[in-house]
Amino acid sequence: MSRRIFDAHCDTLLLEPAADGFLEGSDSLHVDLPSLLESGVCDQVMAVCVKPYKGREKQMWERGIENFEKFRITSKPKLHFGIEGCLPIYMGYELPFHPVVASLTWNGDNPYAGGIGSEMDLTDDGKKLVEHFLNSGTAIDVSHLNDKSRRTLLKVGFPVCATHCNARSLCNGMNRNLPDEDIIEIANNGGVVGVTFVPDFLEESGTGATIDSIVNHIEYIAEKTSIDNVGFGSDFDGIKKLPRGIKGAQSWYRIVNALENRGWSDEDIDKASGDNWRKFFKMDKEILG
Repeated sequence: MSRRIFDAHCDTLLLEPAADGFLEGSDSLHVDLPSLLESGVCDQVMAVCVKPYKGREKQMWERGIENFEKFRITSKPKLHFGIEGCLPIYMGYELPFHPVVASLTWNGDNPYAGGIGSEMDLTDDGKKLVEHFLNSGTAIDVSHLNDKSRRTLLKVGFPVCATHCNARSLCNGMNRNLPDEDIIEIANNGGVVGVTFVPDFLEESGTGATIDSIVNHIEYIAEKTSIDNVGFGSDFDGIKKLPRGIKGAQSWYRIVNALENRGWSDEDIDKASGDNWRKFFKMDKEILG
């Protein structure tokens, strides 16, 4: 049975092979158009993160914009633009596309908040930027916020999501995974947690990460909250090593099969596979660009 997959995070836009390989297909990419079509992905969030490219931030931003412009000629799947870390906003770069989702930080701090590896808290400028995004229809992603900044944001009560995080109770994940109380708070505010395929976030030290590991985190988050608050955020093309059994976007059916084998109903699989994200992003009623 075909599912309408919604993947809330991939890093394909900035990869050099993407410019020529996405539309035609490339063995160098986890995500390309042929594999998305093959696997039944209906929505793919493609994020741009320039923080890792010190000294080349503008060049990489322009690469991401150019690639997204080129790729979005396809009507299926629907591609959505995301910002991972708001450094481009601070640096005043032109934003030609409406981002469906934005994270304030990547790793380390910036003028808006503290990211992973930082002790910095959410700043006043960060709160103002969050309000601006929410008022303009951009969702807020807490995936790269440190515990202090994330908890300050959650206390404000804004609806937020985590596009690519797992459960810290199952795997510490270098502090990128979420503690139970934050998973519950995100759900209480109407948010969704997207389970990611990063091996180090699935199993300690990444050892033995498999498709079953992915399903374990999906089920754990669903049990702590509800089936309405869990989804997928693969982080394809942002990681070098994938869980055993996953080759790229063409492998989505394997995850769906694993849910079926654990006795999940069609309705619950549809929710986790994509419907929860569409509801959160209000794409069940309107399409964002």
